Amino acid sequence: MKAILIGLVITLLGIVGVGSLATGVMGRPFDRFILTNNTAIEIESDPPPDLVVNDENPWVSTVFEVDEVWPGDSGNVTLKLQNIGDPGTLYLHLLNLVDDPGITPEPEPNPDLGELSQNLDLLIWWDDNNDGIYDAVEGAPIAEDTLKNIACNIYDLGTLDYMEMKYLGIAWSVDSTVGNEIMGDECSFDIQFGLH
Repeated sequence: MKAILIGLVITLLGIVGVGSLATGVMGRPFDRFILTNNTAIEIESDPPPDLVVNDENPWVSTVFEVDEVWPGDSGNVTLKLQNIGDPGTLYLHLLNLVDDPGITPEPEPNPDLGELSQNLDLLIWWDDNNDGIYDAVEGAPIAEDTLKNIACNIYDLGTLDYMEMKYLGIAWSVDSTVGNEIMGDECSFDIQFGLH
């Protein structure tokens, strides 16, 4: 099992993102046999599925950091994913979502648990042309909803073949109609990839 972890922290008018990525990789450790003196001996297979993210293995870089987020603000990041082992099925999971009210400069309901994940819209898609922009020709998005609604879901991203490379786009935005209730709020979550 191989794991990589990076965390995403989002703060309105503060740090908005230190991305977290975890990668789990499982393969068939022994799937070939050789015959020696009429005895079958298992030998290791080709490399099991092995995910490389943004040319790092294991990936330890920050997904993205954004400062000073406000209503109407947006941004995006594209991740390069490559399998350098046997073909495997790629999964995406956003987990460990934590909302925090941060420093609350305006009147808030009591208790104030933080509302940023409820107001942070995410769009996740295969960025086929690696331009950071979602185009309708790239097919249906993998996920499109608020962070709060996307978190805790597992998305099957399909097969990633040996040496195949794909680009995953992640765009975030805060609608311009969102009010001051998110000012000072923070949220964090992990992005986990599994390649099995």
